[in-house]
Amino acid sequence: MKKLLLVSFFGMTSAIASNQITIDQNDFPGADDTALVSISDDTNLDLTQTGTNFTWDYSDLHIASQRIDTFFNVSDASFLYQTQFNNAFTEPDYVSDFYSNLIGFDLPGASGAGIDISKPVTFVRITGTSYENVGLGLELNGFEVPMAADTIDVEYELPMGFGDSWSSDSYIYVDLNPAFNGIFQRLQYRTSEVDGWGSITTRFGTFDVIRVRSEIEYIDSAYVDFGAGGTWLPLPTPNEVVYTWWSEGNKVPVMKVVAQVIGGNETITRVEFKDQSRNLAGIEESENFAGQIYPNPANGIVNLTFDSSVDQVIIYNIAGEVVYQNSVTESTMNIDVQSWTSGVYLVKLIGDESVSSAKLIVE
Repeated sequence: MKKLLLVSFFGMTSAIASNQITIDQNDFPGADDTALVSISDDTNLDLTQTGTNFTWDYSDLHIASQRIDTFFNVSDASFLYQTQFNNAFTEPDYVSDFYSNLIGFDLPGASGAGIDISKPVTFVRITGTSYENVGLGLELNGFEVPMAADTIDVEYELPMGFGDSWSSDSYIYVDLNPAFNGIFQRLQYRTSEVDGWGSITTRFGTFDVIRVRSEIEYIDSAYVDFGAGGTWLPLPTPNEVVYTWWSEGNKVPVMKVVAQVIGGNETITRVEFKDQSRNLAGIEESENFAGQIYPNPANGIVNLTFDSSVDQVIIYNIAGEVVYQNSVTESTMNIDVQSWTSGVYLVKLIGDESVSSAKLIVE
């Protein structure tokens, strides 16, 4: 069964006094874990304040939307991705613990080079000494392309405590054929420091944490051949500064802030924190739901029909808990919701290469 990485809002707050903690590999997610995340549109935050036994108070952040992050089992990935990232025989350095959607990924200028990018994912390996991004997966012009890192990005050195620092240079060089007659190249330079410890309060609760500040420089380019000789084109990806607050046992950062470096200044582009479900109506539905739900609203039997690509159905209640889960062996399924609590539910359909979701209302 999928493990939903949520805890009850009650009883989760820590004591007011902070403890200096250490984060290790057990504090990160594993395959088939999920986490509910709230996204805030409050971007006027002072991130310069940090230190020892520091208190961060973000309890009044406005929630603009929510999403459910899934850490997919690599054995459920497509054959092409498994060949690269789940192949201990020929690619032992890239065997991953899970893969997940790559939030906020973009390559400015790619469309101008004739490259259509969709469904970005990242493949992750976790050991006792590091959390590593071993490569990416993208659909380029409709073709699935695995991008293994020639030099692997170490996002976190473990165990991780206040005062620790590390740097990691990584490199990706991928021939894009047959998706595109060209080459993609990324040089990345990461410098990280655990620059504070103390307690953080969000709308989810209060936690003992350490804060990690990472500066990331990207140098992206693409070699494009339009048939008359190729040329290298720079892809002007902005540098980033990423702040993450980690607590013991929560598997994902209890808060994360991403800023782009523009004109030497940090401009916050994303603020999110681990949360419980506030209102499932705020969770984004997929535009192309891989099936149908009827009747909806319902108070008895719900009928689900599936596209051929769907392998599994999971339904979450408003608390973010899994209330139903089953493998899909036929094109239709009937679920009795008569005893379910009235409210909004999220129906999630999972296939080898896609995940889609839609809301179900039980009256």
